[in-house]
Amino acid sequence: MGAVVWLGIYHDIAWTTPIGGLILMTVAPIASAMTTSIIYWLGASQACSFDPTRVAFVLVGAVLYTHIAAYAYAPTLAIAEGKTLSVFPHVYITPRSSELYLAGRTIASFLLSFTTSIIALIVAYFVLSDVLRTAIPLIVTPLSASLLVVALILNVPAALGLGYMLGAYSLFASKFEWALPSYVAGMLMVFSGALFPPSILPWPLSAFGNALPYTQFISAARDAVITGSLSSYLGAISYSFVSGLVLLGVGLVIYRASTKKARGDGVIDRRLA
Repeated sequence: MGAVVWLGIYHDIAWTTPIGGLILMTVAPIASAMTTSIIYWLGASQACSFDPTRVAFVLVGAVLYTHIAAYAYAPTLAIAEGKTLSVFPHVYITPRSSELYLAGRTIASFLLSFTTSIIALIVAYFVLSDVLRTAIPLIVTPLSASLLVVALILNVPAALGLGYMLGAYSLFASKFEWALPSYVAGMLMVFSGALFPPSILPWPLSAFGNALPYTQFISAARDAVITGSLSSYLGAISYSFVSGLVLLGVGLVIYRASTKKARGDGVIDRRLA
């Protein structure tokens, strides 16, 4: 597992220039956070209803949404590479070897996206404070930082579960493996509360959004660095972790069934792309 994690890190940051690769990886989350925050600022200013707390809400949500998307995609990308480079016979040796490989690649992506997300949050916070000429009300203390880190770590099972589901699809997709993950990412932006509370959606869409572990993860992170509500944080992060474990179990079942069928059909033993 450790070797796979290092392989994923070297792969994702362009191992020939690791510092440059890591810096480039911060561009997307910084751009995402600043773009969404400035769009809110422009709209709210026109309506004379600008609220710095809402900027903080959008800023944290945009950064964490980008974080989720970054490492939930890792299994899909790993499988797409495996098909393109014909490495399935070497990586998928036993029914469980591919699961460990995808888990390692996901953890590697998590470590990198964790780093870039924290950098993006810090950079966007200071830049936006200067651009918008307002103090963005984030709670920056050792306790809030610790709670944010715990929330990020406890969301890993949910992201890995989603990754296994998308990986199961990628086993059989002959082209455009990125299509379904992109659609799912778009849905998560709407339902996970990244930019607005799911409660504004009509029922039952609002209920679906609030039931997602990603929604509760983002809510817990906001409780840690915006509202400072420890009781709300504990409830949200507990639900996110437990439901994430359930999602991980479902993802493993789906992925194992897909792997079994792929082996039987000879998909893993031939080049598909």
